[in-house]
Amino acid sequence: MKINLSYSKLIKIEGYASDLVVEVEDNCTVRGLLTFLKLPTYLQKAVIVHVNEEPVWNATVLKENDSVKLYRLVSGG
Repeated sequence: MKINLSYSKLIKIEGYASDLVVEVEDNCTVRGLLTFLKLPTYLQKAVIVHVNEEPVWNATVLKENDSVKLYRLVSGG
């Protein structure tokens, strides 16, 4: 199944450029996608995921042609 993946510049994903079509397994969850992309555990905990412009949970199942955007949480004052 193919999804459209983009992510903020604060996230580095080895081997994947932002604004790219990515092939993932059918019934892939958001958590499964983060694991598939080999994001380190610390980064998985600091990422917000939107699918088709809506915030989603890690258990959300992705569908063909979903638009997935990853944002990194940043704190400060």
